[in-house]
Amino acid sequence: MLSDTDIKQQIEDRKNNPTEGIYINPFEEKYLTPVGYDFRVGLKGFSWKNKREIDIEKEREIEIEPNDTVVIETLESVSLSKEVGATIHAMVSKAVLYGLSHISTTIDPGWTGKLLISVSNYRDSSVVLRFRDSFCTVCFHKMESESKVPLGRPADRDDIWERLLEIAKEERDRQVKEIQIKKGKEKTEYRIRIGLVVAFILVASFFGIQISFKDPALGASLAAFLAVVSPSIIEMLKPK
Repeated sequence: MLSDTDIKQQIEDRKNNPTEGIYINPFEEKYLTPVGYDFRVGLKGFSWKNKREIDIEKEREIEIEPNDTVVIETLESVSLSKEVGATIHAMVSKAVLYGLSHISTTIDPGWTGKLLISVSNYRDSSVVLRFRDSFCTVCFHKMESESKVPLGRPADRDDIWERLLEIAKEERDRQVKEIQIKKGKEKTEYRIRIGLVVAFILVASFFGIQISFKDPALGASLAAFLAVVSPSIIEMLKPK
């Protein structure tokens, strides 16, 4: 694992040779840690709970609702030589004080681009991360030998971001369709129930008329009873 001194030396090596060392942009020395570098909240994010993209630069923050997982693009781009790899870790201040956590991932040797970091909120209240807030630590590792496996992945993982938005759209469309189907069923059931109530009232009224010929007082009482209870029956039968 590289120390802050090693990281600064790797950055100097990159200035002299573009195939060596580490490149971080934008780089500020105050974000160096003894064992890595703190990456910051970047321009855009995505909420799985709300299934929407968030313009963090415009809104100046990203709100992480309870039990939500968001994807945050880092402000920094990083470029590694074939002899350097990295791992991404949660910051103690964010994990302990704010209840935020994410799954640690890796950065392959030879990678160039920004990073996509998933962050989960396990609290019962929202947590806000501001634009340019540091929120994860990248630890760099010197390989014992140069990596030979080609990455075969586009810079900044635009392929993942585009697929993320596609999946979100598919899920939103599915949810809308399910709601429409549910409402259609409830509407049909409501019509059937109303039809049954109307049939009951008509039948009861018919017998009430017959009764009224023999006993007008009893017929009037039955009609009054139906007038009172019918609205309550219809309301009770409405789908909730």
